[in-house]
Amino acid sequence: MGFFSKLFGKKNKQETVVDVLNVCAPVDGEVVSTEKVKDETFSQNMIGRGFAIIPSSGEFVAPIDGELTLVAETGHAFSIKSNSGVEILIHIGIDTVNINSKRKPEEPIKGFEIHVKTGDRVKTGTPVITADLSFIKSNKLDTITPVIIINNEFSTNKIISDILVTGNVTKGTKIIEVK
Repeated sequence: MGFFSKLFGKKNKQETVVDVLNVCAPVDGEVVSTEKVKDETFSQNMIGRGFAIIPSSGEFVAPIDGELTLVAETGHAFSIKSNSGVEILIHIGIDTVNINSKRKPEEPIKGFEIHVKTGDRVKTGTPVITADLSFIKSNKLDTITPVIIINNEFSTNKIISDILVTGNVTKGTKIIEVK
């Protein structure tokens, strides 16, 4: 920077870079507010903020790039942590843990097919779990799927956008941003 630039205020401004994490739909379906979830843990944002999807298909994919921190052995849920530390829980249906909760290890999982394991690194769109929505409904369970940012430091200290898209979406559609 030259002498006259310094003197007359043309300063080299350092730009602030804001990391933005796009959280995408993990399944085809209808995006709704978590207030529509008939479970207070999710509807009252007790474990974090996010959105919910009423799935129209059973293929659930990673909503972000990251590492799978949990793939429930019952197949009903998984969580993924981004490189920036944001952790997201995808809980397929309400009370769906009960479908396989009494299953013996040698018995097959009912209603869910798991394609990955805890610790795997995945990209947005990687298939994680296939759920048999008809089977879940035949057990008189709701298939609504909360997608929740579960680590409080991001839920409270980071800016989470309002739901950007509502209504019917396909997996991979950007739903919220975390800054």
